[in-house]
Amino acid sequence: MNEPHGLSEEATVLLTTAAWLGSNPLPPGLPPASAEALEELAGQGMLVRHQDGGHSLPEEARRQVRATYGTRGRDEAILALGDFLGQPGSPSETARCLFMLPHLMYWTEQTRPEDDFPAGAMIVNRTVVLLLENDMGAKAVPLAQRFVRTCEAQIGRDAPATLTARSNLAAAHDQAGEPLRGARLLEKVVEARIAALGPDHPLVWGGYNNLGGSYLRAGEYERAQQIVERLIEYRTETLGPRDRATLMARNNLAVIWERAGRTAEAVALWQEIFPVFEAALGAYDSDTLAIGAALYQARQSLHEQHVSEEAAQRARAEDLAEIERRVAHLSADREQISLPAVAALLERATALRDTGRLDEAEAAFTEVIDRGRGALGDGHPVVVSARYRLLHIHRLRGHTDVALAAARAALAEAERSLGRTHYETLITAAHVISLLLEGQQMEEHEELLEDRLGDIIEGLGFTHPLVRALAAHRASLTLRQPDWRR
Repeated sequence: MNEPHGLSEEATVLLTTAAWLGSNPLPPGLPPASAEALEELAGQGMLVRHQDGGHSLPEEARRQVRATYGTRGRDEAILALGDFLGQPGSPSETARCLFMLPHLMYWTEQTRPEDDFPAGAMIVNRTVVLLLENDMGAKAVPLAQRFVRTCEAQIGRDAPATLTARSNLAAAHDQAGEPLRGARLLEKVVEARIAALGPDHPLVWGGYNNLGGSYLRAGEYERAQQIVERLIEYRTETLGPRDRATLMARNNLAVIWERAGRTAEAVALWQEIFPVFEAALGAYDSDTLAIGAALYQARQSLHEQHVSEEAAQRARAEDLAEIERRVAHLSADREQISLPAVAALLERATALRDTGRLDEAEAAFTEVIDRGRGALGDGHPVVVSARYRLLHIHRLRGHTDVALAAARAALAEAERSLGRTHYETLITAAHVISLLLEGQQMEEHEELLEDRLGDIIEGLGFTHPLVRALAAHRASLTLRQPDWRR
């Protein structure tokens, strides 16, 4: 790259802003620039066409621009990212977040918490919260760590906002497959809040609620249940039995039972509280819909275990009718599809597959992937889930090679976007291992099994049928080795 010289003011603004962003394609209109300014920079070799479309600034150019112009463009860069992200809750917000995320990560790597300013720090925090809402904690961890350091440096270690930042960092570790690390952080947050606010403050009990979730994901079911039972008692007394927080605490108890293998008890509790959710919150409330989906999935699991295939198929058909009702409501506005709407479409596609309507299911999964990419971004957990569920259709048709290729692609995307220990990544890896076995690709199968089984057992829990099957297979492979006694 040549030394920048003789640039117009517009081109200089574009150049200095882009110098604080990453090597991925610049988000469209970030910052706003005319075609003439783009051509001006491209003509001097400072801006290049990216292989995925759009423009980017090579690393050497970024370093040289920062050396020449100092911190000019630093603050403007993060404000431009915030402008690109748009208003909270706006259509395709999550997809834009995932597009701009590499640039925000780069920006935080090149700057110091001590130099953060309020508007820029809040863009970092907003991104953390958005990633957590979409179960992408592995991506949120470095940004959550940055926001904690910013709060500590600028408002103090025990300030309320700092404690909230630490709570979000704990949630990020939890979602990233480190629930016990998250729990340790949360315990300290709860202790600090009790000291500052007293034991009955809502933030204290909110911390207990999050702590119960961390213990759940760590497989500490008894500790999680003890916390949630205390929450149910406290919230029933203080808020009443029909309050949303009370109802969600009861739902969380059912989740614990379901994860601990007590599926029948979980189904019974969900069946008990689902009508209360409908009466108290409304049939189309987001939490009511989520409880209905959880009940459907758990009931499916029970049907597969304890009833005839004919009875299970009848139950699936009945549940499909209920899912169609939710899909119709959530997808009424096709211009502004939300995460719950995409999740409902995924549930519908899965139900179609499970009732044997494979052609309809394939089309439905394709719709989930296409609409999910547009609204949520490629690599979102729901999109990854749709991709590995779709491969089961290829499997049912006997197309193992097609299923394996799809599973490998889904696994690569899951690892890139969600991290190695995310639930969807682990599920996808388990299916790749199984398909390698079906395809008699034994060397790769055993290598991947050896590499991933520990993570899969820790992340999914030993009660998961995939885990049991893989663990049993791993044991049989060990026993067949001639030197196994060593």
